Amino acid sequence: MKKNKLLLATAILATALGTASLNQNVKAETAGVVTGKTLPITKSMIYTDNDILMPKTTFTFEIAPKVVESADTVDGLKVRAGITEGLVTTTTVDYTNADKSDKKDKTTLFDFSNVKFTEVGVYRYTVSEQDGAVEGIEYDKKQWTVDVYVVNGPNGGFEPKYVVSRDSETNDKKPIIFKNSFDTTSLKVTKKVTGNTGELQKNFTFKLMLKAGECFEAGQIVKLQKSGSTDKIDVTIGKEYQFTLKNGESIQLDKLPVGISYQLEEVEADKDGYKTTTNFKDNLQGEGTYTLGATQVTDKGADEILVINNRDTQVPTGVVGTLAPFAVLSIVAIGGVIYITKRKKA
Repeated sequence: MKKNKLLLATAILATALGTASLNQNVKAETAGVVTGKTLPITKSMIYTDNDILMPKTTFTFEIAPKVVESADTVDGLKVRAGITEGLVTTTTVDYTNADKSDKKDKTTLFDFSNVKFTEVGVYRYTVSEQDGAVEGIEYDKKQWTVDVYVVNGPNGGFEPKYVVSRDSETNDKKPIIFKNSFDTTSLKVTKKVTGNTGELQKNFTFKLMLKAGECFEAGQIVKLQKSGSTDKIDVTIGKEYQFTLKNGESIQLDKLPVGISYQLEEVEADKDGYKTTTNFKDNLQGEGTYTLGATQVTDKGADEILVINNRDTQVPTGVVGTLAPFAVLSIVAIGGVIYITKRKKA
């Protein structure tokens, strides 16, 4: 009888030690280890300048079963490919144009509470970020490995006990974080006046429209600066902005979002005897063309538009004909004076 009790106590102790060992192994490194049934996902935008406009967009994360070898084990438990029945396999975070650097990090999660696990063990998944194909955004291509430790439930069945995430490249336990950046570009508009009657001190009036779109809403602000000034001027998306430039002056929007559309016009183009032309340059694609009034979409290359107003005025032929007889008489008169002067000296 005593022997049976000893064996029973030994068995209970061994079971307890085994469970304690599992708990200790899983909890040994708390980074990347969650006790419970959910897996947090953090999205972090690389964003430090509040003058830059955050794109309005949605980031989507996906979880999928990972193929495993039949002999794979971890912490003494058999590793199986993850089960997706009862699991919502995508989750999202949203950003708006109003988000600034204090809201650059956002969190969502995957919930394993309703997954139909079939037995005790470790169920392995991969987590990745979908490429949303939004112009100017650099998506994170990192993949993460996730192990869900499943134990016997208190009321029968099976339930997740721990969720462990690892960097797929280093196999280190870490919390899942996807880091993204987004590009900005610039637009510079310069005025040049040429020709023998070009007005170098004249203010030429321009109209600039930043067009609202899917990622950049009407009413949001982008900063503009004029050459020779340190002031930053607000340009409102969806609202026409007027400015003037003399010969040699320019304006620049140096934190313009990639993927936004703009339209530039000059009020005095091809008026008052001027011929108006443009030179366009994209510092990635080189020389190009831009027609005033056309819609241009920004890319990573900085845009430079040189607007040239040329006016050359020729002397009217009628004026030359009218003055010709007087010119001949003047020559004759001058010749007569010279002749008389020489006669007197003689």
